[in-house]
Amino acid sequence: MKKLRFLYYFMAISLLASCGTDNNEADSDGGIKADFSFTVDENDPSIFKFTNLSQGATSYRWDFGDLNFYCELENPTYRYSTVGGEIEVTLTAINESGQEAYVTKTINAPVVLNVDIAIDGDFDDWAQVPVLYDESALGALTMQKIKMWGGGNYVNVYIEGNTSMKMEVVDMYINADGNSSTGLLSWQWPISSGADFLVEGAFLNNDWGDLYQHNDPSGGWGWAWINSADSFMTSSGVVNVNAQTNALEFRIAKSKLGALGSTIGLAISEMNAGWAGVADFPKVTGTSSFVIYELPNQAVSLCQ
Repeated sequence: MKKLRFLYYFMAISLLASCGTDNNEADSDGGIKADFSFTVDENDPSIFKFTNLSQGATSYRWDFGDLNFYCELENPTYRYSTVGGEIEVTLTAINESGQEAYVTKTINAPVVLNVDIAIDGDFDDWAQVPVLYDESALGALTMQKIKMWGGGNYVNVYIEGNTSMKMEVVDMYINADGNSSTGLLSWQWPISSGADFLVEGAFLNNDWGDLYQHNDPSGGWGWAWINSADSFMTSSGVVNVNAQTNALEFRIAKSKLGALGSTIGLAISEMNAGWAGVADFPKVTGTSSFVIYELPNQAVSLCQ
């Protein structure tokens, strides 16, 4: 009987010891409890604010689930810039003796779009990029859809239209600083203009063109010539895709756009070889505005 009681006692001690080493969402031998909550930035859903709710710990180690780095702040803010979707975040809480407890929770971050655009007239690499603005429902406008991708060192633009879209001569207005009250205040696009640059000519056919920078503080038609357009951008020219569709792509180095803001706006007037008006994109109305694209937030992931 004594031997049997000793066996029960030994099994009970062994069971307690094994529970104490399992620190997943449990107290460690040092009385630590790891826990946290989080909120999402309402202006940028890729930014998370983590609040540490752990008990009995003096230091912390965060694994944000993107294989980037560990963060050792108590209540960090973190931006997901390389991965998105369902992500497992692990907080390890540590006491003065070095004992640990940890907890893992799943968050949902926006899917991060990473594409590599080549300006070569082959538009397959635009497949993942969503249409930013679509006027195809308005009928026989020459320019109908636009996509933009601003990851990396360039702002890339894809324009799709019908087969009447020739781009023999264009005026392309660019709001580079994101401020619609500076630059040219265009009457065609009264709600949001503020063009800081004008590219004029047949540059979209890789023919010729000129680049101007706005220099009229009153917002009027005042431009200073800077250089030829081919020093500013690279274009595929207009490509016939099928019996109904022409398209083109071009890119502008961000370094050419001066004090680049968080958004970039574009508007284009298309003309024929005789400089007669063909179409405006977006279509000119009493409430029309530039097409506005929000540049990806490429800042280093935060741990602050």
